[in-house]
Amino acid sequence: MAAVHLGYSENFKSSDTLLVEGDTEGLRHLAGVLRSLEKGSADIVDIDALPFVQSHHGVRLTAKRSRRELVKPIGHSSNEFTWERTEAGWQDAADKLEALIGHGEGHQYSDSVGDQVVVQVSKGEYGSDWWKRHG
Repeated sequence: MAAVHLGYSENFKSSDTLLVEGDTEGLRHLAGVLRSLEKGSADIVDIDALPFVQSHHGVRLTAKRSRRELVKPIGHSSNEFTWERTEAGWQDAADKLEALIGHGEGHQYSDSVGDQVVVQVSKGEYGSDWWKRHG
């Protein structure tokens, strides 16, 4: 079953972090979404609205194909974010995610100099019990 968890934590491992954790199928689906942003077949995707994504505490994440590299909160919201990448930025994010799929557990960061929030994509590190307690 394809599953991806999405959450946000301030000062998670010393950074404000959007945490995305999925099983192999969920991450494969997410990589496909990132590839669609890379190739331009999609310009904007509400990650939290994808059918295989479970958002915790109302976190909303909008991914956009852009001319800049930036992850930031939207307005003064503490749970709405925009994740903007160029074609090359989406390619890098998808490549990192696909590399993670082949491993039992681990994580990758999609980060850029202008990011105000870190995006950490994980596989097999936290699990459902962790998400029930902290998600």
